[in-house]
Amino acid sequence: MKVISSLQFTFISIFLLLSTKVFTITPYVFGYAGKDSIWSMSFGALIDLAILVLVIVIMQKNKEITFFELLKKSFGTIIAKILLCFLFVFILLKALFLYQETHSFFLQILFDEFPLLLYVIPVLFITGYFAVKGIDTIARSIEIFAIFVLIGVIICASTAVNDANFNYLLPFFEDGIGPSLDGLWAQMFYRGNPIILLCFMGKVEFKKHFNVKFILSNFILLLMLLGTALLFYMVYGPSARYVEFALADLPQYDPFVSDLGRFNWLSVVVCTFALFLTSSVFLYCLALIGRWILGLKRSIIPIGISLTMVIILALINQFSLPLMMERIANEWLWINASVLFLYVLLSFGLLIFRRKNE
Repeated sequence: MKVISSLQFTFISIFLLLSTKVFTITPYVFGYAGKDSIWSMSFGALIDLAILVLVIVIMQKNKEITFFELLKKSFGTIIAKILLCFLFVFILLKALFLYQETHSFFLQILFDEFPLLLYVIPVLFITGYFAVKGIDTIARSIEIFAIFVLIGVIICASTAVNDANFNYLLPFFEDGIGPSLDGLWAQMFYRGNPIILLCFMGKVEFKKHFNVKFILSNFILLLMLLGTALLFYMVYGPSARYVEFALADLPQYDPFVSDLGRFNWLSVVVCTFALFLTSSVFLYCLALIGRWILGLKRSIIPIGISLTMVIILALINQFSLPLMMERIANEWLWINASVLFLYVLLSFGLLIFRRKNE
């Protein structure tokens, strides 16, 4: 059954690309690539774009079946469920990171003290509610707020244009391409979100010329994110690695914003909507995969399991973003990169399998 329009699906893909790309990734990559970080970010964006094209081709060639049905048809039920378990872990770690990033954002930008329960209870309830209501509700919400979020990102980034110093990026590749490749590898946890779009197979109403519009829309977004990263590196220069929330900190360089006070409420509202809605998408996909693996018809149990796992992992990380960033730099990076590599190979395999059958 088709439950979301092609426009809603495009906005969902944009939010998935936007998530984890506006806060910590830019200063994090700078710690590895230095002034060549923009090249690392560019290579990473190309990877996301290539995966996006691969995923949309698979979805277009299998419009009437779900991803689970495609896997069962290609590899059998047992292997299909094992593959879905890998995807579940991939999405779970990203969802956990997004929840933690949102909490740290509130703690650092909005409040000097922010009780953990005051964050956990409403956030998990809201995202859980959206996940229970289904992707049609989430898609309509994203469709309503997407334009405002994108405009907000552009405004927040553009406030620092006058303070940008291009000399911070020069000379290019002074130490060779090595630092850029180090930065590329370091950001692999943040990349690969388009793989999650496979969960929407069989649910999208594709329209004529959809592929071109879809790829172009996401390409423009990636350019916008690269432009934001470029401004960040040109504004902060060598101190970029010490900034925790890139997009939220950029507007402080604008005199008008500074005169208004400490908070840039536009960035707060934009980031809050983006993070909450994207977290709901992650949770919905976790519930959907859980249903496929466990053979359930309703999402309540998988959502409960997913949220419980998020809480347990968050407790292990002591609800600390710096500790979580340490795990990302070590074991989580390898886990997500391995799953991403597996699913890229799997996607090519599915295309080859279909072509042989045809």
